[in-house]
Amino acid sequence: MEKITVNGSTSYDVIIERGILDRVGQLVRDEFAGNKALIVTDSNVAALYLDAVDDSFRAAEYETFSFTLEPGDASKSMDSYNNVLSVLAENEFGGTDVIVALGGGMVGDLTGFAAATFKRGMHCVMIPTSLLAAVDASVGGKSAINLPSGKNQVGVIRNPSIVICDPNTMSTLSDEALHEGYAEVIKYGILTGERIIRSLRVATKTGDYSEVIRLSVAIKKSVVEKDEDDSKMRQFLNLGHLVGHAIEAFRGYEISHGQAVAQGLDIESHCAALGGFIDVSTDMEIAALLEEFGFDTSYQYSLADLQPYLLRDKRLKNGSINIIIPRKIGDCIMVEADSNKLLSYIEQGL
Repeated sequence: MEKITVNGSTSYDVIIERGILDRVGQLVRDEFAGNKALIVTDSNVAALYLDAVDDSFRAAEYETFSFTLEPGDASKSMDSYNNVLSVLAENEFGGTDVIVALGGGMVGDLTGFAAATFKRGMHCVMIPTSLLAAVDASVGGKSAINLPSGKNQVGVIRNPSIVICDPNTMSTLSDEALHEGYAEVIKYGILTGERIIRSLRVATKTGDYSEVIRLSVAIKKSVVEKDEDDSKMRQFLNLGHLVGHAIEAFRGYEISHGQAVAQGLDIESHCAALGGFIDVSTDMEIAALLEEFGFDTSYQYSLADLQPYLLRDKRLKNGSINIIIPRKIGDCIMVEADSNKLLSYIEQGL
């Protein structure tokens, strides 16, 4: 078992172990009181893991309930949020009971937001079953839902109570689902250096993503412990996401988050090169990384396509936003730009 403790306004453990899924109920029972557990998942994950997780919580003497969503980011909506709250209220959940996010990033975001807001907060257990959720979305406490106007427009930062990750669940992911996680791992590599990229290369050959998950969680821990409320340093983790989120919204969330982030990384790198912030060789190196891991960068967007969503980015405050510039692999800087400069900057890379 690998246990990483993330410290902040509250501290929580991230537990990583192959084959741990059958014991999650007892692990939660050992840490928290409460009598009820609501397991939120999507239909794809439910078919694979819901019975095992439900049995585990029942064995740990929880009264269990489940709520199953349609897969995809379109389910991260106000309607889904209201439906989860209704299940909690109708079954008289209290603040000491637990809500369990069993699935990928969409499930984790929606469940985390419900946990943070129902009766002003209840225990939230993250059980990531996708690579994206394991390496990124389940750690750090950010949760949100989408509005038609943009991605993650309504949300909070509130730490989970515990994160339990079974890397064996990665073996059931499609190539497309694995690629979602690859984009976030490549982002970590651009931010911190080649070590995690080398680990990802090994994992793609062996099918064991345990070390990639451990390294990713360690990187995210080092950032969120310094800036839990996302006021400065944590914004480095948005590399590729400024444009990526705009692409997702423009495409009506029909493109995967990972593919959108990969395209965002590519565009933001082009912008930095054409703007004279970085050497063209760095831009080419980032493009080569994306191609190596199978991302399609043959996209076509105009500034008019993305502009409405760029200007609704939640980090745009008082007409300015921090842009992350990858000067080279392992060396990124933050530059403040006003909205006009932002649009000019993005237009260069499209």
